[in-house]
Amino acid sequence: MFDTHKLNDTGFSEMKTYKEKLANAVKEVTAMMPDCREKSIFITKMEEGVFFGAKAIAQKAGNHTEITSY
Repeated sequence: MFDTHKLNDTGFSEMKTYKEKLANAVKEVTAMMPDCREKSIFITKMEEGVFFGAKAIAQKAGNHTEITSY
């Protein structure tokens, strides 16, 4: 459940693409929003979603070199 996956070069490349695309999308849509509570919640939820997406990419077969289990 709390395993850590050490990314290999393929994993790093996929992670970079994933985070760049999401960061650009979030920047675009938040530029349309006024500074308010809802915008802050939106950003927080996107950060949470990015975390789980990154975890999924790291777990993908072929994207890691080793797994540390706890």
